[in-house]
Amino acid sequence: MSGPQQENMPVPMVGRRHALALGLGAAALAAVPAHGSVSQRMLDPNNAEDGRLIYRKLRYRTDSGLLYSWVKGPYMAVIDGNLIPMYAINLGAISRVTQRPDGGFDLIDLEISFRTDVNSGERLTKFRNPVTGETVPVVVKPQGPNRLLVTRDNEVQISNLPNGTKYEHTHPAVRAFALGSEIVLRDRSHSRVTAPDGSVSMLNEVSTLSGPSAIVLDPSVPTVNARLQANDVRSWPSWIKMGDRAGHLALFGNGGKVSRFEDLPADWRQMLKDNFPDIAADPVAALDRTA
Repeated sequence: MSGPQQENMPVPMVGRRHALALGLGAAALAAVPAHGSVSQRMLDPNNAEDGRLIYRKLRYRTDSGLLYSWVKGPYMAVIDGNLIPMYAINLGAISRVTQRPDGGFDLIDLEISFRTDVNSGERLTKFRNPVTGETVPVVVKPQGPNRLLVTRDNEVQISNLPNGTKYEHTHPAVRAFALGSEIVLRDRSHSRVTAPDGSVSMLNEVSTLSGPSAIVLDPSVPTVNARLQANDVRSWPSWIKMGDRAGHLALFGNGGKVSRFEDLPADWRQMLKDNFPDIAADPVAALDRTA
């Protein structure tokens, strides 16, 4: 999951999507033991090696297989200390993890984010900017499938960007902790993209993932259906035409990571069927297409 990447920021698909993207962190923790290589004692969040395994279990999975993630929530403009509701997102992502002999893994990720009305949740085809008063078209385009290599130390390998675009990414260390009956991790990252013309776009993401302690700490379980709180602060996306106004967008999203396509939100699956019926008919096969 990595934070959402579809707000016209030209950054590689490395996280939350994302997301979720649903958001995937471009740099996570250090080496993670392969599934089955640890003893059957329960994992300890205070142990560094166990913490790395917990991170990969909550964020991805420790074996090869599919995972699905989603995020819903409003984007608000932050101007002069005020929050102004703009639009919401209804985002779903389909991913495949394939473990590598060197301890890393190959990741294929496909993300589709629909922009929706903040109150009704209906998909937007036009957006009236409440700040400028201008109405602009809303275009939906699948992001991916993106093919990423995640190294043994959980570093996502980023290809050179075209036309001299410069991409910088920082990702502080993450530590899981117990909260009631759940294990929680708060994952933070910062991305900065400098375009050939010198313009700069920035994205700060904070994703809070959590799951039942009994499952998260069981080393025999390779993945967990996780809850997600997704927040980001980003530069104005070009499509909303904010010009040089001071301010930024902030996301207040909730979502999760699930094990089956059928467990993604029904309204997102219906939007997918209505707009991209070929993907909806066989979402796993869509991962093998060319982006």
